[in-house]
Amino acid sequence: MATQNHHENLAQTSGGVIYPEQKTKRALVERRGHEEWKQRIEEDWQGHVETLQQCVCELLIKNQQLRLALMATNAPQQGYRGAINS
Repeated sequence: MATQNHHENLAQTSGGVIYPEQKTKRALVERRGHEEWKQRIEEDWQGHVETLQQCVCELLIKNQQLRLALMATNAPQQGYRGAINS
């Protein structure tokens, strides 16, 4: 009991003094908060990466569609030119 009371007394502040037990607890709380913040930032970036990947895929599909439409539009003209040059 005396040892427990001694530790409890050391953990308390007196006159603005912070004891080692408090520093350790505070450091653990700050570290946990930092880890949670870091995890939220990583999750946000992952969300941005996924959004960008989706946009790139949509742009590639649209580009392919436009290229095919352009080729279809130019094909009859190229065939006509080929017939004239023959």
